Amino acid sequence: MALTEQQFANLEGNIRETFDAYFQDETDYIPMLYNVIKDETAQFTDFTVGAAGRMAPWTGSVAYDTLIKGYEKQYRAKKYSTGLQIDKNMAEDREFLAIKARIGTIANGVLATLQYDSAEIFNQAFSTDVVGPDSAALCSASHKTIPSASAQSNSGTNDISYDGMETSRLALRSLVNDRGDKMLVKGDLVIAGEYWEDTCNKLFGSDQEAFTADNTKNIYKGTKFIIHPLIEGKKWFLVNEKLMKGGAGLNWFMRQDPRKLERDGALAAGDFNTEMLSWKSVGRWDIGWTNFFWCYGNNPA
Repeated sequence: MALTEQQFANLEGNIRETFDAYFQDETDYIPMLYNVIKDETAQFTDFTVGAAGRMAPWTGSVAYDTLIKGYEKQYRAKKYSTGLQIDKNMAEDREFLAIKARIGTIANGVLATLQYDSAEIFNQAFSTDVVGPDSAALCSASHKTIPSASAQSNSGTNDISYDGMETSRLALRSLVNDRGDKMLVKGDLVIAGEYWEDTCNKLFGSDQEAFTADNTKNIYKGTKFIIHPLIEGKKWFLVNEKLMKGGAGLNWFMRQDPRKLERDGALAAGDFNTEMLSWKSVGRWDIGWTNFFWCYGNNPA
């Protein structure tokens, strides 16, 4: 017996429900790490801007400052797709477990694409294969806030340790704007791969310093950290979370979210020649950063 329109509508409803439920049970690292931009344009353009100077002594009128336009950063969405096809016979023969397994597989592929992309910037942070608006890697010794500014570094080789945290913290605090003033960026979040998970729990979880017999107060107790399972090797990053996700740091331009299904064909008709029922997931996004000074990265040997 062929599928009726109501039977197909019920099948489609179950497929969508299963697809949607898959993402609810999984960790999404994108909102943890990125400022998510949802803009209905082909591209999103951002700029770095020179810093304001210090206030001037009063001389009878306001001393208006001039801000210098820096680098331009364009986020232009790339397109990705996957799809699911089910033989009408599977639906007519009520092979619902097999259908559900196929839905889970497609949903997993969508999730994997997004989460691998969310880690890629960190995995490529020390490589010039991926660069920001100043033509430098995310973690580099040749960063400039604007083209006329002096180069400075946000890259190191420290392990995650109390000494490594202190070195990275002070380096981040020492970054300066184009006027030569320290920006005093506070590192309040550690981002790392699973290599450092046990170390982070020990370093940041106790009242006293870990790995020592001395009763030394742990000044890094309670430091927030995110372990991303797809960050490779020993790479780790001390960041200011507010700057990272504040709009001028790490951005995800989500033009079209792929975590939804679209149906091909009118109800149960499917494709006339192949008798396949088809659904697709299409996404469009781009990721990157505008400013670099929210982050100090380490790539120890």
